Amino acid sequence: MPRNPWLAIDAATPPGLRAREVRREWEQFVGGGHLTGVRAPVAESWRRSLDAGVDASGNRLAPVTADRHEASERWQAHPLAEAAPLIRDCLATIADESEHLIVVSDAAGVLLQVDGDARVRSRAADSMNFTEGALWSENGAGTNAIGTALAADHGVQIFAGEHFVEVVQSWTCSAAPVHDPETGELLGVIDLTGLQKDVHPHSLAIVMTTARAVEGHLRYRLQARNGLLCARHEGAITGAAERRAVVAPTGRLVADDPRGWLRGMRIKPPPGGGELALPSGGRAYAEPVGHEEAFVVRELDGRPPRRHPRDELRELADEQAALRRLATAVAHDVSPIEIFTAVAEEIGPLLGAEDAAVVRFELDRTAPVVAGHGPWVHKRGAGTRVALDDFLPVATVFRTGRSARVDDNAYGTASGPVADDGPQVGSRSAVASPIVVEGRLWGAVVAATRREPLPADTGQRMANFTELVGVVIANAESRAELTASRARVVAAGDEARRRIERDLHDGAQARLVSTVIALKLARRELGDATGPAVELLDQALEQAEGANGELRELAHGILPGALSRDGLRAAIDALVSRIRLPVSIDVTAERLPAELEATAYFIVAEALTNAAKHARASRAQIAAVVDGGVLRLAIRDDGVGGARTDGSAGLLGLRDRAAALNGELRVESPPGDGTVIAATIPIPASKAA
Repeated sequence: MPRNPWLAIDAATPPGLRAREVRREWEQFVGGGHLTGVRAPVAESWRRSLDAGVDASGNRLAPVTADRHEASERWQAHPLAEAAPLIRDCLATIADESEHLIVVSDAAGVLLQVDGDARVRSRAADSMNFTEGALWSENGAGTNAIGTALAADHGVQIFAGEHFVEVVQSWTCSAAPVHDPETGELLGVIDLTGLQKDVHPHSLAIVMTTARAVEGHLRYRLQARNGLLCARHEGAITGAAERRAVVAPTGRLVADDPRGWLRGMRIKPPPGGGELALPSGGRAYAEPVGHEEAFVVRELDGRPPRRHPRDELRELADEQAALRRLATAVAHDVSPIEIFTAVAEEIGPLLGAEDAAVVRFELDRTAPVVAGHGPWVHKRGAGTRVALDDFLPVATVFRTGRSARVDDNAYGTASGPVADDGPQVGSRSAVASPIVVEGRLWGAVVAATRREPLPADTGQRMANFTELVGVVIANAESRAELTASRARVVAAGDEARRRIERDLHDGAQARLVSTVIALKLARRELGDATGPAVELLDQALEQAEGANGELRELAHGILPGALSRDGLRAAIDALVSRIRLPVSIDVTAERLPAELEATAYFIVAEALTNAAKHARASRAQIAAVVDGGVLRLAIRDDGVGGARTDGSAGLLGLRDRAAALNGELRVESPPGDGTVIAATIPIPASKAA
């Protein structure tokens, strides 16, 4: 199970195995309320669903609160409707590739739009009432990504048996909440839903990134409205002796006095205008303008002028485009280092920073640069360790876990590469934003410039990127941990096989050989004698010899001794000698790590078994060569083809074995044209055979 509690499955986990595990947990919970290995968000959701009286058996499906026409009207009036093209643009590729539906709900969990393949939509509507107007909050439908994302106010993936209602368990879904950029209120949820078999390991990361992009789009539209109001009424706030500002009816600051006054504070103008108290304690008067589309607030009782609204709109659009590019890279399974580099390359121009980097916090109170972009990073290179000196913003992030900034040079207490390059780099402004992975502080994204100080909202804008970096790191760590765990399981299994083979050879098989010898000596003593006793002795000898042969074959099937003693080629030679099929062999004589030799041997054994017993092949070929740092293995036959990995437990197990060693196994078996089973497995550089 992934370490990220919000993620149900990663790329390294077989979906079928994970589905069986969560199904057992669900049966245990609904049968007696016991919870053992369930993710915390799922366990909490199951309890809420149970308390809400949701029927786990699915006799009552999600209730319909609006018909299709009413749901359509709600959607057209909903704030997220204007972001529909962006949502489709961000999610269309993954939705089309994995046959997922793109879904939007309101803050109550009512489905407003369900978009995607007509066949999948029809099946979802028929099987679980997953259609526009249905209520998919936890109270309405139990644990599901939409309802749980709303309840927890966090992106979440729900897979197979993690759904509380049984009829939903053949599906998988990932959802993320979207908030109003002006008020912070929850607007609704963006969701990807598909069949369990089509689960996508990166769907949660992509949905969460899409939600952030949509929030950026809404901020963009908000700033556009601000720009219109400002253009209409900015003349009313310039040239006056007292300070003035334009404020929206909701209390949002639209345009501040050029000399600086309200500085982003939210105020609530009285209906129709009038005197009001400011949060700072001062007094002001609000006058409605333009049929109360805005208020001009004037002071009753400096900062530099704010940026032009057009500049802010352009920055928001650029940020949205950058998040979309990064989401696409995540969807295409780009490596974490490439993602980190791309983040640094994106945020530099966005924020006007000359240097940007991703750093990781170490126990020795240093922060090595993992990836970056800019003159300082290029000069020093990735891997440079920065000491967490008190003046640095990364030190503040390390101590507090919150964003931090430093303005105007502060190299007096620095040491190491920062002190060496301080006079040359001369950073006037630097901002660091924390990277949090599954609740723990992992590192930071840092941006710095030698020019004008970075904008005041730099930390807030960087947070969208650090959240994506955290998801990428969590996925990578989960995959690495699972791969290491599976490798340990494979190694332990092989060692158990060797022990069983030795025990059979030294114990039962040795005693059986002694029995055969004793029976042969007894038969020789009887000479040409006949009678019932002789016949019984002959039968016993025949059965003992047959049992010895069967036991020898059994021991070879567990793990042949030739593999441990003489290597892969000798073991394959012995295997082929027992197969009634012409086989050509080209296998390396080089000794390889034991777990790699065992995996290669079992792949060959499974392929030859398929060729001899099922494929009706007349011949086969085996090739196993060392190519650089990998073993390339291929087994071909001229049989009837049509072999499927999803229908063969043996092939699925071998694919898992190969994956445990960071390898790949593929099967090409067109009907009527033979079968090719090929594997590519890296050879660990640090291990000897």
